[in-house]
Amino acid sequence: MKTYQVSQFSNFFLVGIDHLKAEIEIREKFSLSEAKVCHLIYDYKSMGGDAIFVVSTCNRTEIYGFGNCPRDIISLFCKHSNNSPELFYRYQSIKQNREAIEHLLRVSCGLESKILGDFEIVGQVKKSFRLAKEQGSHNAFLERLVNTAAQASKRVKNETQLSSGAASVAFAAVQQIKEYLSATDNPKVMLVGTGKIGRTACENLINQTNIRDITLTNRTYENARELAARYNIGFLEYSRIEEGLDEADVVIVATGSSEPTVKASQFKTSKKRLVLDLSVPRNADEAMYQNPDFEVIDVDHLSNRTSESLQRRKEEIPKAEAIINEVIDEFYQWLESRKMAPTLQALREKMDQWKSREINSFLKKFPELNSEHADILASQIMNRFTSQLARQLRSGNDISGDLRTIQHIFELEN
Repeated sequence: MKTYQVSQFSNFFLVGIDHLKAEIEIREKFSLSEAKVCHLIYDYKSMGGDAIFVVSTCNRTEIYGFGNCPRDIISLFCKHSNNSPELFYRYQSIKQNREAIEHLLRVSCGLESKILGDFEIVGQVKKSFRLAKEQGSHNAFLERLVNTAAQASKRVKNETQLSSGAASVAFAAVQQIKEYLSATDNPKVMLVGTGKIGRTACENLINQTNIRDITLTNRTYENARELAARYNIGFLEYSRIEEGLDEADVVIVATGSSEPTVKASQFKTSKKRLVLDLSVPRNADEAMYQNPDFEVIDVDHLSNRTSESLQRRKEEIPKAEAIINEVIDEFYQWLESRKMAPTLQALREKMDQWKSREINSFLKKFPELNSEHADILASQIMNRFTSQLARQLRSGNDISGDLRTIQHIFELEN
């Protein structure tokens, strides 16, 4: 397997916890808030690291960065999530170089989502990288890689049916509510949290059902008010959340708090309620799971819902993987060109020196010749030579050895 020196460290790693090995109880232990990510990046840079970013969603927390080995990144992950290395290694996902690159692309294209074909994650990847850039922990490799992941995601979405038939967590929540409607007429719905998942759940709820008695609340008042105005539904100041919860028949929790935002003690009236918790960590109080007044359904339960569309999506996996392999090959061609560039540039500079000397010597012998034409001819020969050399380097199996040979023959500095 080829490796490329694109950082002061020699290897690119993925270190993470995801839904394939860890249940929600474990994933929420390793979930990292934006503040914790910033602290992790600060520590990484203090250790001499130069490029890292963290993707933390309901289904995974993954760190992508450079190192000589993954141990230092694992140590940072455990430190900032307040977990022991022993717990991490029980559920770990560690990948290196091409495997790590391929994994990020698979994640961005929805192939590793809890619900196959869920493309919401690519937005999280881009947002996570923007945060890393703000913290100064990026390089050309990561910039190109995240752009490549976004490109692959767009192609898979446009060129395959991998996302046909909506099946995101937010959509699954609405499907659960539609089943609930068969036993409850005109339910009152309270949506707590108007971030991306909350907005998607709200949009699906309005488009997929006839429910219009929907009330929104959010810690940021303007966010709830603007979303409510867009759909002509109700909104409530967060300070009055208990009032809205007590009136609700269905509660959708889509908040990003590290502590429960909806608790059994906030409900004064005893009646049967459906509570859909789309948050990780879970934001519905654990006591609600034991209370017969509440039917609490969390992300894992929603994600396990299956439909005919999932089978159709599975049939599209080979097409998506072919696109990913094609995009990875293009990414590696870019890496190849980056590796060749310093040597080819040094060679061209040396040939420019030779050209100037030889043209000057030639014009002294033949002063009647046109110096401009001579310079153009010599430049064309140089371009032919360096272009041919670059093509041969790209097609070779040992680019490092070939570059060393060129450096030796032409006496170029390493």
